[in-house]
Amino acid sequence: MMRKVTYLLFFLLFLGFIGIVSIVKYFPLPYYPEIVNISKKYNVEKEVIYSVIKIESDFRQEVVSHKGAVGLMQLIPSTAQWVASINEVEYSKEKLIDPVYNMEIGTMYLSHLLTRYDLDRNKMLIAYNAGPSRLKDGKWKEFKETRNYLIKFKITYFFYKLRIFFK
Repeated sequence: MMRKVTYLLFFLLFLGFIGIVSIVKYFPLPYYPEIVNISKKYNVEKEVIYSVIKIESDFRQEVVSHKGAVGLMQLIPSTAQWVASINEVEYSKEKLIDPVYNMEIGTMYLSHLLTRYDLDRNKMLIAYNAGPSRLKDGKWKEFKETRNYLIKFKITYFFYKLRIFFK
């Protein structure tokens, strides 16, 4: 009996170790000092920033979507230009592939959306993914992509909470 308990205990420890390794591998923390600074500056949780980046680009800084969204946080250039202007930050379309610039503009936008929607994270995410006009008229519900985005975010956010807590 004692031998079975010992094997079971080692097996559970092994599974726990594999789980930790998987979290570290699949939920990386690149740009950590920069994200900490940007998070504090714009009052958006680090986990939110990491989750959006993971879902949008999987940390591929030069990716451009078929809709023209650019960089880590997949910013539409016209939206990025507007966000930069309301925050009195110099805008450069070429710099959108720069990770820090992209994260800063993207986080400014997340912060703006959080304020606009009274800190409602779901509304912030819907507006970020589908656009504020689709949130307002409820048409986002017609888009499977946006419904899936909310689910992906909740899962990714949970794992980034764990990852950063045990950093």
